[in-house]
Amino acid sequence: MDNSTQYELVKYLDGEMTESEKAEFEQKLATDEQLKMELESLQLAKAAVLHYGLKERVSDVHGQMMKELKTEAPVKKMGNVRRIIRYSVAVAASVLLVFLAIEGYNFYRLSPNRLFAENYTAYELSTTRDGAAAPETAIEKAYRQKDYSEVIRLNATSVLTVKDVFLTAMSYLETGDVARAISNYQVVLADAGAGNNPMLKDVTDYYLALAFLKNRDFDEAIALMNAIQSNPAHLYKEKFSRRYINRVKRLKWR
Repeated sequence: MDNSTQYELVKYLDGEMTESEKAEFEQKLATDEQLKMELESLQLAKAAVLHYGLKERVSDVHGQMMKELKTEAPVKKMGNVRRIIRYSVAVAASVLLVFLAIEGYNFYRLSPNRLFAENYTAYELSTTRDGAAAPETAIEKAYRQKDYSEVIRLNATSVLTVKDVFLTAMSYLETGDVARAISNYQVVLADAGAGNNPMLKDVTDYYLALAFLKNRDFDEAIALMNAIQSNPAHLYKEKFSRRYINRVKRLKWR
């Protein structure tokens, strides 16, 4: 494995690629079995390092305990029980230290971009259309072709449907202009949130929450994620677990 490939693998594993880099890398993964195997090996190595640290520490404590029990002169049974308890506490402390080290490492690596990438799924237009539906707009055609810059250009010159505004927001998000994505999502919610289009409201809620996260607007992201997670009827309820929301909250401590 050359240095550039290794760098790519580490960057991907640590969630530090941009959306376009990630998409390009995942395309390579889908067709390159060797690259896929190298990624899996790196993932296993990372897990093994953490596991090995814990195993070695516990093994050392156990070895010390057994050595003392075998080499010391016989003592009262209660003394041995106390010694075993003492070493058991030492093992538990070692486990706790490794756990805290892992948690500290995970906290150190925590970032808005990492959490965003973990939960983000690109929006895809449906491939089937109802015969009674309105003709596809120019913005829909451009978005279907993933021509996000064209979607943004058309937004300034077209008569827009609320779906067009949503696709413009998605295009801004895909191209990294998060602030404009947020403002367009909010326009969509002003219309769809009034009960005009419940499905569009739910999908907009989801992407707006992630946009807030990426933009480091943590309070807004947490409030919207909580609202989605606590609504049994929301289409994206399962996207924001309590654990995920708690990790977003931890970003405020950094």
